[in-house]
Amino acid sequence: MMQTNVSTRFFGGVFKLLLALITLLAAQMLLFTALIQLMRHHKRFRVKVFKLFNSVTLPLAGRRFSPYGLLKHTGRRSHQTYVTPLKVYPFSDGFVLTLTYGPDVDWCRNILASGTCALTWKGQEYALEKPEMLPISQAWEAYPLSTRLVGRVGGVKQCLWVHRPSKASAKEGSAKDRAGVTS
Repeated sequence: MMQTNVSTRFFGGVFKLLLALITLLAAQMLLFTALIQLMRHHKRFRVKVFKLFNSVTLPLAGRRFSPYGLLKHTGRRSHQTYVTPLKVYPFSDGFVLTLTYGPDVDWCRNILASGTCALTWKGQEYALEKPEMLPISQAWEAYPLSTRLVGRVGGVKQCLWVHRPSKASAKEGSAKDRAGVTS
């Protein structure tokens, strides 16, 4: 009788702990989803949040153990080089970049306009080209489970797929460099 009582209390406590953790996770996901929706519809708020986020993640992005990559892209009007920290995931012959706030974010528009970008990820730099808008449903396999859950709840619909240069385009680029031709 004593053994059953101890077991019952133990498993009851474990159950309560799991229930509390699940509740906290659900609350966090709802809060994150609400924040995403707010940022999608209020660009000024999004800019303020990004400035704060970037100031924290920029020093860490691109390093070997960082979950963030460092995306270098050229402004479509200013032709300035910009650096944006964001989460990236390897996918097929390149990487997918999640469009959490839709395709109207500046870094996405810049990459689509220029057709190229550079990415520092896990301590290595990659030249990337041929950006493609992709329905997120075609790239979910690249994402960890937690990101998939938040993305689905948050209504993420698209990602940007950027490819590593093919051997043919790399040779073409080298020939242009040797000839002094710039694009």
